Amino acid sequence: MRFVRFAALKLVLAFGLLLTFSMAHAGYPLTVEHAQGSVTLEQAPTRVAVFDLATLDTLDALGVEVAGVPEQAGPAHLKKFQDAKYAKVGTLFEPDYAALQALQPDLIIIAGRSRTAYDKLAELAPTIDLTLSPESFVGGVRTNLQLLGSIFDKQQQAEQLDAELQEALARVQRQSRGLSSVTLFTINGRIMTHAPGERFGMLYELLGTESTATAGEAATPGQARPEAGSPEAKKLQEAQRARLDQALAQQPDWLVVLDRGAATGGEGQAADTLGQDTAVAATDAWKQGKVYYLDPAAWYTATGGYQSLMETLQEFGGKL
Repeated sequence: MRFVRFAALKLVLAFGLLLTFSMAHAGYPLTVEHAQGSVTLEQAPTRVAVFDLATLDTLDALGVEVAGVPEQAGPAHLKKFQDAKYAKVGTLFEPDYAALQALQPDLIIIAGRSRTAYDKLAELAPTIDLTLSPESFVGGVRTNLQLLGSIFDKQQQAEQLDAELQEALARVQRQSRGLSSVTLFTINGRIMTHAPGERFGMLYELLGTESTATAGEAATPGQARPEAGSPEAKKLQEAQRARLDQALAQQPDWLVVLDRGAATGGEGQAADTLGQDTAVAATDAWKQGKVYYLDPAAWYTATGGYQSLMETLQEFGGKL
């Protein structure tokens, strides 16, 4: 109950911020509140460096041109950013500071993987952190959409895109009402499940399904992953397996699958991994073909991008 209240509060705050930006017009100087503080922009940015593919996806939907992008390709609809006309300013994790100094951006946008570089990046140019929270995912996506619309004087486009997103959400969630699902993450022959509040737990909120998975024990902030083969790693795998078996035993209506192996251009093996697992193969969802494979690159590298979300809603809705 305490988690639910906290998530609800974050959602209220997110929508409060969304309302503030949707009512505002891009007058400069403009003070922008973000995940690591606030920054004042003296004028509309024209040379933007983006380290977050979800933000790049949303900016592309808004028709905002950028100057610098990470080297990671991401989903198919962002392949155009591999073109040489876009300066490559590092990876999703590591900025290339020499490339940034050469680019001289007037705004840097980070999130998730790049957020630890905030202090150093902020010394180079105004920097904002648009990290999304799994507990208030949809509200965060909408807030970021409206915020970017305000920064780049694209309020009308942002409002139109937001209306289309809300319509798509309502349509899919009408169809999925009363259905359950479990989100499965496959990697190297292993299967893990994600419950609400966990890394990919936002998919229940997005698709409107009830989770058959329960949250595991939260890791201590900054806690390192146990060394492979260690007693701690074995204990963790056993706990993950127990959670998976419990979620599958409840016969979810849908299996929602993210193939980590295929997320960054590798060979997808999710179907083989799932089919060889006796607990998965025993579910009615597997037998009936009610398995939805997410776009790996969109969900692993560009989680929360506007175009990626709309494609997911359209595809999943078409299967219901």
